[in-house]
Amino acid sequence: MDTEKKLMSLISSARVMSSTLDLDEVLHQLIKEVMTVIEGANASILFLYDKKHNYLYPKAAVGFDMTYLRHARLAPGEGMSGSTFSAGKGQIFHTQNETKQKMANISEEAKQFHMKALGDNKYPTSALCVPLISKGEKIGVLMIDIYDKHYQFGEGHLKLLETFAAQAAIAIENATLFSRNERTNKIHEELSKVAISQGGISEITKSLGELMQHGVAVFNEFFDLLEGSSSQTVEEAEEMRRYLGDAAHEKVDGQTTSTVRIPLDHTDIEAVFFPVKSDTYTIGYLAILVHDGADLDPLDRFAVEQTSIIFALEMARQERTALNDLKHSGYLLDQLLFSEWNELAVNQIVKLPEFNSSDVSYVIAQLSIVNPMLSVKHLTAEKNRLLRLVYRGVSNYHYKTFVLDRNLDTTFMMTVPNNISEDTLYKDIKKMYEGMIEHSLKGLDLNIAIGIGRPVSSVQEVRTSHRDAKKCIEYIRKHPQEGNILSFHQLGIQRLLLNTEWSELEDYVKDTVGPLITYDKETNARLLETLHTYLESNNNMSMTAKKMFVHVNTIKYRLQQMTDLLNMEQISGARAFELQLGIYIYHYLNKD
Repeated sequence: MDTEKKLMSLISSARVMSSTLDLDEVLHQLIKEVMTVIEGANASILFLYDKKHNYLYPKAAVGFDMTYLRHARLAPGEGMSGSTFSAGKGQIFHTQNETKQKMANISEEAKQFHMKALGDNKYPTSALCVPLISKGEKIGVLMIDIYDKHYQFGEGHLKLLETFAAQAAIAIENATLFSRNERTNKIHEELSKVAISQGGISEITKSLGELMQHGVAVFNEFFDLLEGSSSQTVEEAEEMRRYLGDAAHEKVDGQTTSTVRIPLDHTDIEAVFFPVKSDTYTIGYLAILVHDGADLDPLDRFAVEQTSIIFALEMARQERTALNDLKHSGYLLDQLLFSEWNELAVNQIVKLPEFNSSDVSYVIAQLSIVNPMLSVKHLTAEKNRLLRLVYRGVSNYHYKTFVLDRNLDTTFMMTVPNNISEDTLYKDIKKMYEGMIEHSLKGLDLNIAIGIGRPVSSVQEVRTSHRDAKKCIEYIRKHPQEGNILSFHQLGIQRLLLNTEWSELEDYVKDTVGPLITYDKETNARLLETLHTYLESNNNMSMTAKKMFVHVNTIKYRLQQMTDLLNMEQISGARAFELQLGIYIYHYLNKD
């Protein structure tokens, strides 16, 4: 091609590339024009550089099937294009031996994609590669190939391609700037629409997903999934949540952006988490699900940061609504539990739709903070988070629940069907509260106890269930090593002991089985243990001997020792009951 034709070809290509500012169209025109400018070219690939992941990826091509080629990745220094990128200057590969030798270090995966894209496993007979440089920074590589054995590239071709590449880099830069400005305007426009429409979290999530062309998932502060931008995103987010499990708060930072790689069943995704903050705490998280090694550019991050403000406002609004609902239900519960008993007022409450059913029972549960050794400010912040945890549990519970918050106590009244057994009911309620305790121990600086009262059949009797729940809390305070949740039916005989003075219980033990305890300490005779086993075995000496792995005569001898120490003829009747109660109280006092 003579000089005049080359010049006209470059002018023509520059005109074509500058005819549009759409980036994809610019790249498409660029790769077509290079085939016109460089005589003899059979195929061409435009690679762009991914700075974050440090690899070159095909963005446009002629003579290759992009269906396959787009998956290929070249590291700097890898293959002809990678070598040219590292060198920062154009290169000629004159022969097929040279191209084959230079492509030898390409990964097997990239080779397979290249072969499928070309439709053959052959090497160029000659090739040209030049870097694309914008403002002194390498942004990609332009490569052209010849598969005709009778033609080779020379220095003139290289200089021409370098000139073309300089024009191409400018066109790419201009189109990129235009694209960013256009996206910025679109982001502002769409976010303004969403903010004005007040369509809720669902609409905000879908709008952000469409803007970013990535899946968007919204989680609350406990990592419950609230919304996804599409059904596929919801599935991936749920799978991701299962993968993170209890370690979600450890892997995701509540103060700044976090990136977590998630191996899903069908593919790996990169989840970029952005904390959504209210005035005083992190109210939730936005997760952007990125596939196929894609990246979030600055405009993507800008869109998320702007949308986070809208999410925070909407999530805070929903939370206020939820807490107001709790306060309303708490007002009714306060009237039932703490107001001066007024039959007329109670009858008015009973007529409300919430209580107008004869097919339900009522159960009171009380949650109490048992270690309030915190500053007022810290305690208030922790208590507010606990209330959000309470709302989470109540909103997911399948029975109508009323909640009253007073100081360090939160009281619940559940309305449950009459046909549920008491044992099943307690297990069901316990399951809900176990989740609260688990979160409180991990994420809150609080230790909580939960007592569950017995079911009652009418609203007028709920104070009885409330009294039961408070007795359970009292027992947990005295015996914290036995767990954080206790139901009234688990208390057994110990519920009679809770309101008795400690010293009075100690005196009763001393007066009943005290001599046996003293004798055991001096001789290790195991008389108290033997008496307890004997009474539990219905005064059967043979059964007692079998349980204690001793001869029946040993039991007979020990019983004789007991009657001597206790000044009684035989262990039976009312005296046996008193001894058994003394043993129970002794064990109750010595649980710690």
